[in-house]
Amino acid sequence: MRPNPMIRIIVAGIVLTGCFLNTGCHVTPRTRTLPEEIGSVYIPMFLNMSYEPGLEELATRATVESFLADGRLDLVHAGQADAIVQGIITSFEDQVTSTESDEYPMISTMQAIVLVKLYSPRDRLHPMNAYKPFTVRRSYVSDMRRMTQTIPEDAKRSLMEAVGDRVVLEVLTGDFEEMAPGEQTEEPGEQE
Repeated sequence: MRPNPMIRIIVAGIVLTGCFLNTGCHVTPRTRTLPEEIGSVYIPMFLNMSYEPGLEELATRATVESFLADGRLDLVHAGQADAIVQGIITSFEDQVTSTESDEYPMISTMQAIVLVKLYSPRDRLHPMNAYKPFTVRRSYVSDMRRMTQTIPEDAKRSLMEAVGDRVVLEVLTGDFEEMAPGEQTEEPGEQE
């Protein structure tokens, strides 16, 4: 007994729809854009342009740990590095984003905007590349009356760990366009 032609068309339509959905939802991982000749980096202390003290230490430590965990680039001293990764924290905010019915803060959100520049160890005046600034946010329970509250220092540490992970991602897979010496880059105070 031959199958009904209408059933064949319906089955073919379902198969084609499944194929289109499968390819349409496919996530393409970011690929390395950092030149292959860069195999080792040095990470100096972050620059902190915000009004929040101590972020530079947390961000530097978190970035070093993220590069070590990633393992694709070696961390070395400045004189041995193929490139220097300079992080700049341009702003930091800690705002209440949700309150209880009595107007007591319940959820707060910390946000940092970070700029990353890549320098040659032989030329610290002109960056090889300046990546686009990125924003990292973390929300936390700030209601001190709750058992699940988060201490602001722990929230800052978590935010800076996210910054470190994002720095690694940007350096390895971000937009890399080698800049000519003397080419102007956007300074942290000039962004909108």
